[in-house]
Amino acid sequence: MLNIRTIEYSIHFLTKTDFIDEPEIAIFKCIFKKLKNILCVNTVGKCIDCSHGKKCLYNYVSAGDFMNIDLMPIVVKKPLISKKHFSEGDRLQLKFLFLGDAALHIDFVDFVLRELEVKGLFKEKHRFIIESRTIDKVKIDMNIHRPVYNIKILTPVDRIDNIFLHEKEKIEELNRLYNITDKKIEMIEEFYNKDLIKFKLERPIYLGSNKIKFEGYIGKLSFIEPLHLNPLLYIYQK
Repeated sequence: MLNIRTIEYSIHFLTKTDFIDEPEIAIFKCIFKKLKNILCVNTVGKCIDCSHGKKCLYNYVSAGDFMNIDLMPIVVKKPLISKKHFSEGDRLQLKFLFLGDAALHIDFVDFVLRELEVKGLFKEKHRFIIESRTIDKVKIDMNIHRPVYNIKILTPVDRIDNIFLHEKEKIEELNRLYNITDKKIEMIEEFYNKDLIKFKLERPIYLGSNKIKFEGYIGKLSFIEPLHLNPLLYIYQK
């Protein structure tokens, strides 16, 4: 089984709202700031120095207050380039992935977003309503064979050779921390064609004091022979 849950919202803006960061990231920051206020017992200190760190739920869901961004168990899904300026009546689709055991805490994120709906964003200046919410509760049976012909890479990767070697190592560490799957994460060694370009986001994105690395190669990988769906490919496709 592959244990990944998603929660997706359709947000309807009631006021004109301009974002400095991409809106998915800006709202993600607001949610985690609220979570820290709710869950953290040492809000003036750093997770890395906190004696409560091993037992702290905020430390767990934020990967040490974003000190290890690549190991975040809650991920916001977003297009490569997001619209930043919204008029009254515009809509935004928000989608969060909860990896493995982190899904047990999905209600915290849902609660905070609903609180923001009531109070507004950015010092209560900007209002929105949640028009719909969809939670994917399905645990994926990886024994069901589904051919995969290609995948899109929209989160930049560092290298254009042996792409899956690095990603396998990362997913294995995430699996160790959060129990995403009970199946062995197989290395993808089949040949593929690469249609990748170099990408760099001009304005850096920060979570806490940590910069999200948004530079590398993006594009499409096409497999010469279709592959069966496996945990590594599924996480990419989600």
